[in-house]
Amino acid sequence: MIEANLYPIVNQKTVCSSKTPCKVVWGDDGIAPSLLELPNINVKLMTGPNSNQIEVMDLGTFPPAKGKVVYKIPANLGPAGKYYFYKFIAGAVQVWSTRFTIKDVNGKIVGFDPETVDAKGETIAPKGKVNNNVGTMDNSTNTNAAEPKSVETNAASHTNGVNVGLSMIGMAAVSVSYLYY
Repeated sequence: MIEANLYPIVNQKTVCSSKTPCKVVWGDDGIAPSLLELPNINVKLMTGPNSNQIEVMDLGTFPPAKGKVVYKIPANLGPAGKYYFYKFIAGAVQVWSTRFTIKDVNGKIVGFDPETVDAKGETIAPKGKVNNNVGTMDNSTNTNAAEPKSVETNAASHTNGVNVGLSMIGMAAVSVSYLYY
């Protein structure tokens, strides 16, 4: 089993917009294997509750050494808000970023109701209804299983300045930022 550490920079203050290209960046974390030894990384923009994730955009599959993806968010992508996250797939490994905000968008995503999910991805009841189906994913996480699992982060040993640090298998550091033109 190959182990590396993922330090997502996607945090509660991360904001992307349909008016400005969004950039996802990753780099070698210094733990074997190096980026050059990793399988290609597929990056997907996702939404929905943790228990029913919905792919919004496949940003593509990239050689790990590429280190970044710049993409344009369509204005009709979906509802504006802190509903979005990235899913990284490298071979059998799946890694999720924390949720971040996309603004300057409107539209609907089939199967997604923004009133039934909170900013942590937990399923909530629309106003006036009771919901017993609650998701459990906090911050960023990873797993080899198909379903996300709640994890406790060890910020003392894995920090990135936003108190999110996780172990993962076969990935490297990841960040998201605005590009200003």
